[in-house]
This record gives sequence, C-alpha cells and structure tokens, in this order.
Amino acid sequence: MSGCNCSGSCSSGSCSSGSCSGGSCSSGSYDNTLPPGMLAAYNLDQETADGILVYIETDGKALHPAVKGILGKAKEISSGRVFGIMFAGVSGKMLYDEIFSYGVDTLYHMRNSAVKEFQPPTFADAMADVSHRIGPASILFAATPQGRELAPLVAARLGAGLTADCTELEAEGRKLIMRRPALGGNILATIECDTFPQMATVRPGTFPDPIPEIGRKGTSFSRPYKATMEKRIVSKDTVDDDDDIGNARILISLGNGIRNRSTVDLAHRIAKKLGASVSCTRALVDKGWMPYSAQVGQSGRTVSPDLYIAFGISGSVQHMAGLRAERIVSVNKDRNAPINAVADKVIVGDADSILRSMLESLEE
Repeated sequence: MSGCNCSGSCSSGSCSSGSCSGGSCSSGSYDNTLPPGMLAAYNLDQETADGILVYIETDGKALHPAVKGILGKAKEISSGRVFGIMFAGVSGKMLYDEIFSYGVDTLYHMRNSAVKEFQPPTFADAMADVSHRIGPASILFAATPQGRELAPLVAARLGAGLTADCTELEAEGRKLIMRRPALGGNILATIECDTFPQMATVRPGTFPDPIPEIGRKGTSFSRPYKATMEKRIVSKDTVDDDDDIGNARILISLGNGIRNRSTVDLAHRIAKKLGASVSCTRALVDKGWMPYSAQVGQSGRTVSPDLYIAFGISGSVQHMAGLRAERIVSVNKDRNAPINAVADKVIVGDADSILRSMLESLEE
C-alpha cells in the first residue's frame, strides 16, 4: 500500500492529515489509439515518474477560481511538465488559451457527449487511466466540493496516498512536501508520500492567481472516456455566495477584541454599505457569535482580499496562516499586537467604538 508520512511539527507518531487508500488501478476504457508520447501502460513507482497533473474544474464556460492559483503553483514547483485534465464539452476549447497561459504544457480534454453532470466514479476512472499513461509525480485538486469528492476516488484507484486541505506546497525535485493544519489547527503538519503519485487537495485561496503569459502555447489532446456508475442529480439549490469570504475583495474581520455581540450586526451593516463581507477569528466562532464558514485561519478559510480590515485581532500564527491580503488595516487597542507588524496601516483604539463611528460616518 502506498502511504503518506508525517514529519516536522506532527511528531506524535500518527497523523490524520494524510489518508491513504489501497486499491487496484483501473485498466481504463480507452482503445489502443493513443496520442503521441502517451504510453500504453506505466509503472507509477518507477524513478522516471515526473511532472504534476492538475484537475481543472470548470462549469463548461469558465475555470473555477481556485484552479488558477494551483496551476501557477504547479508551474513554479514542478520538476517536469505540467499536465492538465479537464472534463468538458466542445465549449471547453474556448478555455485552452487561458489554461496554457497559466502554465499547463499538456492538456487532456476529456469528452463524452452522454455525460452532462459531474460524475465522480466516471471521472475517477478516466483520471486514473490518464495517470497510468503519463506517470505524473504528483496530482493536485482544488479542495472544492468536487475536488474533495473526486480526489479520494482517484487515490483509491491508484493505490496512492492523499493529503487533504493543504495550505502550503513545496518541492524537492520530484518530492512533494505538503503542509496542512492538524489537531484542530493547533499544529501545521508536514507530510510526505513515500510512493508515486503524490496526491493533495489544496484549500481555495491558498495561492494567488498567476500572471497569465498571453500567447503561451501548449499541446491539447481530445480524449473520449466511458461513462460508468453514473450519479443522478436529484435536485439543485442555488446558494447565495454574496457573503462567501473566499470571493470577497474587501473583508471586515472581527477578533477576540470585540466585546459586544451587537457589534457583529454593526459590522454586517457597514459591510453592506461598502460592498464587503464579514469574517472572523476562531474566538468568535467558539463564542457562537459567527458561523464557522466565516472563520479565517489554519482551521478555517484561506482568504486573499484586496483589503482586510482587522478589528480587535491580535494576529496569532494560526490566524495569519489563512490570510493572503494585498493590504491590511489593523484596529486594535494594543499597539504591540503581532498583526500590527505586518499591517499597512494601524489604528490604535477600541474596535467596538471605531466600528460605531464608521457606521455613523457612512450613514451621514
């Protein structure tokens, strides 16, 4: 069985961060007509396994925002080629130039006109087959609902180790070094897999969008795949993501320095006027004042807004691990709070009082 080993700060002997699944590799459903350079079979434990394969999630018309940063990181750390695999119809061709501009060298465009929805078992079979033929050293997914469902299925088919919800990735040659929060966010576990392919899901917002190389060329292969074990979509509900902190360009964030629960409502009123969203630290989630979906940090969400206004936030290591803001404004009574050392602007004062003053000014 392939496996993942914890190291670094995860020294208790076992680690729940890496989940390793045994299984047999799918023989695939392709015919014998293969693209140039694509092997009929491949031993993924060979020393020649190289490159990174990225699952490119789309809605058929656009890339999922979380994919762009992963493609940029893959290009940065890969010791070989960057491969992309995309399941889309004919309209997927419109995305080729954008995908190549973010660093993909070879794109496998998987097509089956009978598949209209996300089909995890079907996609997993096809991905495992492509992996056997190209032999990547690593396979990466965005930790979106799709990625979280698909990645373990692919790992099971490949007998590979999988590290979920990574917040840092590094590489030493072909070796992928993965880091993710563990033990309730109290430590940052460093994980390495001892066989190929090394697999990981990456928390959305972890890496910034790369600067596209306009005009960059790559190779694309259009490949058929067989639909197996189809999943039927019973119903769909539209979710309002206006308050999704992962998409927010401006975040008003509240920490343990907020003393009154009514201040949370105050922050939401201000955010509405500014076109912002409201986030928080773990302290306010533990108090029951805000939902977990609003938490920023190692054990919460990773965010990358243009502007992050922190009210009453000390700036612990756990919180700052989830913050990738362009500019930070800190409002805190403690002029020596750690967050002030990285903030672009510091306002020394009571967070509750300053929020009330902000709302009064905006209403005027």
